[in-house]
Amino acid sequence: MTILQFSSIFDLICGWTLFFADTETSSTILCYGFLLMLKYPHVAEKVQKEIDQVIGSHRLPTLEDRTKMPYTEAVIQETQRFSDLVPIGLPHRVIKDTLFRGYLLPKNTEVYPILSAALHDPRYFEQPDAFNPDHFLDANGALKKNEAFMPFSTGKRICLGEGIARNELFLFFTTILQNFSVSSPGDIDLRPKESGVSKILPKYQIHFLPR
Repeated sequence: MTILQFSSIFDLICGWTLFFADTETSSTILCYGFLLMLKYPHVAEKVQKEIDQVIGSHRLPTLEDRTKMPYTEAVIQETQRFSDLVPIGLPHRVIKDTLFRGYLLPKNTEVYPILSAALHDPRYFEQPDAFNPDHFLDANGALKKNEAFMPFSTGKRICLGEGIARNELFLFFTTILQNFSVSSPGDIDLRPKESGVSKILPKYQIHFLPR
């Protein structure tokens, strides 16, 4: 059991905020991930095949399994890219006069990174508007890095919970698909219910069937 210790009320508030902000985002991405597995059952089958080959059914997934499961990792990353839950990142501020693409940004100007533009850039993603895990796999099926993949924002002020979120997404996603197959009694619509500063998932029904 891990016990968290904080030296001040400020540290406590920061830790509490980080934990719950990360939990909310991760749970939303997982919900979108399972919605995509309902829409594309062949992808879910390939993930489960990799789970069976690497982990089996007699132990829980661990973080050490991530490097051995490139397809599953690619599916998780593509879920983050395709869902594009936070199209606009948190504000940044330029620390000096900056000339950017012919425009002068005076010192202390607030700038907002448009993450959606990067996540759907056709120069980096062959099918930017389609769900395709191959966006993150090379010709040999190995996981590849894509510099346009920035769901946690960019720069020095990148999301502090990125590491926690990546670990949570892998462990929860693989554990659930290790033990259950998913199905839905209704039609699957991927369009968000609302879209603005953030996106809200459409409502859907899902059945978890023991494997």
